[in-house]
Amino acid sequence: MTQSRRQFITQTSQLAIASATLPGILNANNTVDTPKYEIGLSQYSLRAMFKDRSLDPLDYAKFTVDTFGIKAVDLWEGGLPGDKLDDKNYLEKLRKSCDDAGTRLFLLMTGALDANPEKAEASRNKLLPSIDRAAALGTEYLRVFLKAPGEDERAGVQASVDALKPLADAAAKKDVMIVIEPGASKLSQRGAFLAKVCSKLDHPALRLMPDFGKQVNNVYDGTEAMMPYTVTISCKMHSFDDNGKQPHFDYNRLLKIIDQADYRGFLTIEWEGSKLQPVPGVLASKKLIEQAIANLAK
Repeated sequence: MTQSRRQFITQTSQLAIASATLPGILNANNTVDTPKYEIGLSQYSLRAMFKDRSLDPLDYAKFTVDTFGIKAVDLWEGGLPGDKLDDKNYLEKLRKSCDDAGTRLFLLMTGALDANPEKAEASRNKLLPSIDRAAALGTEYLRVFLKAPGEDERAGVQASVDALKPLADAAAKKDVMIVIEPGASKLSQRGAFLAKVCSKLDHPALRLMPDFGKQVNNVYDGTEAMMPYTVTISCKMHSFDDNGKQPHFDYNRLLKIIDQADYRGFLTIEWEGSKLQPVPGVLASKKLIEQAIANLAK
């Protein structure tokens, strides 16, 4: 029996709350035969190619399949033509290009929500069009940064909850889930803080998206704190040592944390380095993630 995405969002979120385990199931029709992890690619990884126009966003999905063998992609508003973001015909072409390439378009990346009570409404209104874009593209998730105000955790949590609830309400009406990624302010760079926000808000259309490179506290503790509320993961990559490892954090250790949380879902490559060009950077990232997954069985 098929389900609407709204039913899926609600039911998986309720499951997460009830069992305190991760709702990161790939889709409503998942089966036990589905691989536990699927490697995805963030459009941001190829930003230099979009900037110099050597790659057109309409060719991105096919390029990703042909070059990397990856069949799950996200889109980044900054990598799309600014004058086309609200062009329904263009968004439909983007969606069709992913379908034609046999890829799953699962997430749209947008900007930040400023949770300062004096700025929250105006900031939220700027993000509302992104919910419509995500719905038009057919993505389950809309990635948002949270700019939590101040340095007092208790006040920051409450301000964040108050700012996020109307945004999550609006997203739920369009069958879209807001996912918060670490960053944008001192408080929201801490995984444990975001977990408290998600727990207190307790909204079926609001979950978390760990990004290993955006946490200022201990990345391992922060990721572990976020896992009960996580539906998708950004595998940030900055550089590689002579052994093909990330010098900034231990992917074997991070994958063990993810695996122990019973996470099922996307491990999305987000290449942010400069020493390698986009294509070799993504290929090296994919190899490292595959090795870390294989090491889980050892």
